[in-house]
Amino acid sequence: MGLEFLGLLILGFISAIVAYLLGVGGGALIVPILVVFFNYPVHEAVAVSLVVIIASSLSITSVNLLRNQVNVKLGVSMEFAAIVGAVSGGMASINLSEKVLSTTFATIMFITAFIMWKKSEVETSTNEKPEEMGELDRSFMDLQAGELKYYKVKSAGKTTLVAFLAGITSGMLGLGGGVFKVPAMNIISKVPIKAATATSNFMICFTAAAGSVPYLLNGYLHPGAAGTMVIGVFAGSKFATGRLSKVQNKNIKMLFILFVLLVASQMAYKAVFG
Repeated sequence: MGLEFLGLLILGFISAIVAYLLGVGGGALIVPILVVFFNYPVHEAVAVSLVVIIASSLSITSVNLLRNQVNVKLGVSMEFAAIVGAVSGGMASINLSEKVLSTTFATIMFITAFIMWKKSEVETSTNEKPEEMGELDRSFMDLQAGELKYYKVKSAGKTTLVAFLAGITSGMLGLGGGVFKVPAMNIISKVPIKAATATSNFMICFTAAAGSVPYLLNGYLHPGAAGTMVIGVFAGSKFATGRLSKVQNKNIKMLFILFVLLVASQMAYKAVFG
């Protein structure tokens, strides 16, 4: 078994765990690691990342839907905007140099790390059903608490705008956009973090699929790398949904922030010094 094959398998496994816990596609892990450690060109790394994100999202969402953790209506309303952004971002990135993409990626990651550190989780759910439930308001099963909780969605329009910007980021940089969607749903729309991460994973599949089209049409996909990582993703998704459903997010977030800062620094170095 080659070292590259094993490395890609492990990367897919880890990215699925991160996707499940944080509601992100895993592009923040996949793209820079493929570029820095596997020497993939940025465009190829983004193409592989988007395909892997699709597989991860499908695997995780199938479980979250059964557990009543996905706000489908909110996800669909946000996703229309995200898809438009993803196609636009993907088309724009084809004409950008690797240095520009690397610089943009590093900048986005530094900003993301700061946002994740600055904004703590907002608890917005209640055990009692509100007297009035709006069209987007939902209940969800809090597996950590072991009980059904209710929440009301606020400022859906602002969150939809964030979804559009997240879509552009997805198409340009191979991200699922969850690093923006989850904080937006939790902080702006007051969606509990568990429901926000599950809904984000639901949306990510469509965003990544739309963003991947320009890369596929231009022949940037590396089928062997993508296929190997998808195997790791399915294994990681099965492990995460079965063993990590009750893990607290705050500790995982802090580790992820540190990792993002490390990777962003590496990408910034590559952008400056080549």
